[in-house]
Amino acid sequence: MTGPISEDLPVLPAVTVHEEDRLEHRRGLVQDLVTSVSVVVAWFTAAGLLGALLWVTVTPLPGFTRIAESGTMDEEQLAKQFSSSGWFLVIAVVGGLLSGLALMLLRRTSPPAVLVVLLALGGGLATLLMVQCGLAWGPDDPNAALATAPVGDVVPIQLKADAHGVYYAWSVAALLGAGLMLWGAESRANRRARRADHPVPVEQF
Repeated sequence: MTGPISEDLPVLPAVTVHEEDRLEHRRGLVQDLVTSVSVVVAWFTAAGLLGALLWVTVTPLPGFTRIAESGTMDEEQLAKQFSSSGWFLVIAVVGGLLSGLALMLLRRTSPPAVLVVLLALGGGLATLLMVQCGLAWGPDDPNAALATAPVGDVVPIQLKADAHGVYYAWSVAALLGAGLMLWGAESRANRRARRADHPVPVEQF
């Protein structure tokens, strides 16, 4: 047998429609952020690995020629010393621009400020992968190779970017691509607004 219900029990506050909309909006923002992070990470991971593969493939590396006691580098090999940094810069600028344009198009419904931050961080991820994979996939340490190489053999140096300023190229180029996409979208919106304010009159026949 149950007793009478106490009138002192706390009453739970009812969730209004406005609060439900606000919670749903917040969940949508979180879901959109998670999706954007996943897309950007996956994109720049693939871009960094592809960039490293291209870097290893196209870069002509200078080498040391084995002599009696050590190794030497002639003028022809010295001329190739900056090729690794140059090709890194070319690949990073092209890859960064395409990444910024493509990701702003794919995630155009996301807040632009969020995408700008993610693109800058994604460029750093691509740089890290390109540097580490280029080092791993390229030639080994030339000092160890020279110790066992016969006299006259040319031992290539490791694939490294000597000019560390090129490490910022991925992020800067990605942000530039994003800026171009935002500028283009704003220009199109302004043209549509002007056409709406000043419609072209229809000629009467």
